[in-house]
Amino acid sequence: MTPERRSYTLDSTLETVDKSEQAATEVATETGFGEDEVLQIAMAVREAAVNAVLHGNAYDPEKKVRLEFERTGHDLVITIRDQGRGLDLAKVPDPLAPENLLKTSGRGGFPVNLKTSTRQVDGVTIVDCSGRITLGEGSIVLRDNVKDLLAKGQKKLVLNLGDVNYIDSSGIGELVSAYTTVKNQGGELKLLNLTKKVHDLLQITKLYTVFDVKEDEAAAVKAFR
Repeated sequence: MTPERRSYTLDSTLETVDKSEQAATEVATETGFGEDEVLQIAMAVREAAVNAVLHGNAYDPEKKVRLEFERTGHDLVITIRDQGRGLDLAKVPDPLAPENLLKTSGRGGFPVNLKTSTRQVDGVTIVDCSGRITLGEGSIVLRDNVKDLLAKGQKKLVLNLGDVNYIDSSGIGELVSAYTTVKNQGGELKLLNLTKKVHDLLQITKLYTVFDVKEDEAAAVKAFR
C-alpha cells in the first residue's frame, strides 16, 4: 500500500498546539484507532507541539513547526520538528521517577477553558470544575481559586472533576501544584468524580495513589471529619 502523507507548516504560537491536537485526532480516527487510543495519540501530539512552540522555537515568529502524518494501513507515524537548538535527553528528568512526581516543572502549568464554582457542604469547600485543564492563554483559574480559598482560611477542599472532559500534562502539573500548596498550608485536598480519561491519566503518571480520590461527594466530605 502506498503511504498516505499529510503535513503542516505551522507558526510558533499557542494556536499551533490546538491545531496539532485537532489534526492528530482526525488522522487517528480516520486510521481506525479506538476512542481511548485516539485520546492518547492526540495528547502525545499536543505535548510535543507544546515543547516545539514553547521550548524549541521559544515563540520565535521566524521559526516554524513542521507536523507530519504518514499512514500505511493501520500504522501511523507522526513526526513533529521545530527549529530550536535541541536538547540532551540524558539530562531531562524522568517525570515518573518517585522523587519527581510532585514537581510541577516539566508538565507546564497554564490551565485554560476551565470554569469553576464553589459551594460549602458541612464546612468543606467543594470546587466544581468544568471544561479543559490544558496549556494555553488566559488566567490561571484553578491556581487562583485555590490560593483565594486558602487566604480565606478554607483548608478543607474537594476538587469535583466530574465535568472536566480533558486534561493534559499541564493540567496534571496544576493539580500537583494545588495539592502541594494546600498541604504546605496545613490543609487537605481531595479529588472527586474522576472521569475515566482523567483516572487513566493519573494512573499513567503514577499520581493516582498520591491524591485522595473519592467517587461519592458525601464520602469525600465525611473523610474530613
